[in-house]
Amino acid sequence: MRYKYSLDRNGKPVRAAVIYTRDEHGIEIQDIDADALFVCRKLRNAGYESYIVGGAVRDLLLGKKPKDFDVATSAHPRQVKRILPRSRIIGKRFRLVHVVCPANKIIEVATFRSDKTEDANVFGTLEEDVRRRDFSCNALYYDPKEETVVDYVQGVKDIRARVLKNIIPLEKLFVEDPVRMLRAVKYSVLGGIKIGWNLGWKIKAQSSLLAGISPSRLTEEFYKILFCGRSQPLFEELHRYGILGHFLPNLAKSYNRIRGPLKTSLSLLDAIITGEETDRPTDRAEVFYFLLEAVLLGMGQKEKASREAFEEQIDWIKDFFRPIVPSNRECDLALRALYKSWGVRPPRPRMPRAVASRTDHEAAAPPPVRRRRRRRRKSPTVENLPQN
Repeated sequence: MRYKYSLDRNGKPVRAAVIYTRDEHGIEIQDIDADALFVCRKLRNAGYESYIVGGAVRDLLLGKKPKDFDVATSAHPRQVKRILPRSRIIGKRFRLVHVVCPANKIIEVATFRSDKTEDANVFGTLEEDVRRRDFSCNALYYDPKEETVVDYVQGVKDIRARVLKNIIPLEKLFVEDPVRMLRAVKYSVLGGIKIGWNLGWKIKAQSSLLAGISPSRLTEEFYKILFCGRSQPLFEELHRYGILGHFLPNLAKSYNRIRGPLKTSLSLLDAIITGEETDRPTDRAEVFYFLLEAVLLGMGQKEKASREAFEEQIDWIKDFFRPIVPSNRECDLALRALYKSWGVRPPRPRMPRAVASRTDHEAAAPPPVRRRRRRRRKSPTVENLPQN
């Protein structure tokens, strides 16, 4: 175990971070995504700091396989784009870089943020970036070159103790970003991490802040829950903390009524996602099917299923799940699959209207008819008039 030092206000060296070696943290380099390692190596070779950060390090320390690998760096977004041309800068609230890898995999690269201003687009140092993170379990930085974990906030100890601790003060934590409530409960369920009394009380007291989050962002979190492999206990915890009433208000009002079908359907979904089957759900419509089945059964909508009532039920579904906004395609495919499982014949799907391009019209048009030009007769002159 090594330590990293910084200077205090008086210029004296103080211990700032603990550096865990490979033997101490137990993360193997072969467990790191090869594309994330490539991104880190390119940034480091260009003279910038680069680390695997966030949920990937947390999951590896918990003995789980991460779904995504994010990178934190001292390079600014335009510098990252110059080093990695197959990338694009995104975001307004905080500019990020999405590096496009083979098979359309995305590695998200974030620049260290400063903690000296509320503006998220002011860049800073690694030590400042740590203090902008929400929880200690997400504030760990893995150095692929040295194979070490840099820990400024005792995050490794908290993970091993299965305790969720906030870094940002509680009075600002959820006010800055209410979605952190959803993530806190998700970390608790997925990692077996305990939410402390103060943190849990704050979640219950401020859950109404979720009403101010955009529907598109809530929809992204909604599908992450369905894909996580622990959706059934996660919905139970969201209901217990009062979050569900502001996340899916109609579902929360009917929760006791549909609890039985919901437990059955989501438990089956979790078993499929975490099982050994190769044909796991990868499409949003496929996972939405399981939740929709529980809702329609619990709310007595199966008895109303008919070919004529299909469009009416689509409208009912979209209204029930507000503010979540599943697409028309997701609703349509999920309900059609349910109709077939219930033995109800769904209506014929609408065929998309083909819009012919200009070239299509030109190809379909017959070739132009070439007209022969008539020779103009010469007007009679004095010379060629007939002589008497």
